[in-house]
Amino acid sequence: VAMPNAPFTLRDAREPDLAYLNAYAAAEGMDDLPSAENVRVAVNGDDVPVGFLRLQQGSNDAAHVNPVVSCATWRGWGVGRALMEEALASRGELRLVARAASVPFYRALGFEELPWDAIAPEIAVDCDGCEMRGEGRPLPMGKKMR
Repeated sequence: VAMPNAPFTLRDAREPDLAYLNAYAAAEGMDDLPSAENVRVAVNGDDVPVGFLRLQQGSNDAAHVNPVVSCATWRGWGVGRALMEEALASRGELRLVARAASVPFYRALGFEELPWDAIAPEIAVDCDGCEMRGEGRPLPMGKKMR
């Protein structure tokens, strides 16, 4: 999918992309992705990933963003926004747990705070054991297409 006037396009992730994606995740203190399944990537003109979004279908039947990450040098280019808008358009509703530093990004996209019980337990449990929980101050958020 080409984004108008953007220096990147969106496509499904492939197994060879995982080295990039896992490096971007590690830079944010996140675990490796289990696979390229349910992952969309933003790629530059050389088809190198510059950001990604993984959707996880929760046991509560809601689609959860887990996670969305942009390469540090590509922040500000609309990579995260493009990935989030595409995911929202395809699913109609998204839920996630935002780190405190990311809350302004999600609020700018129209996401609002949700109660913790709106997050699938298998996703919320990641926050329970996270060593960054204190500094990350996780906040459940969501948005529905209007």
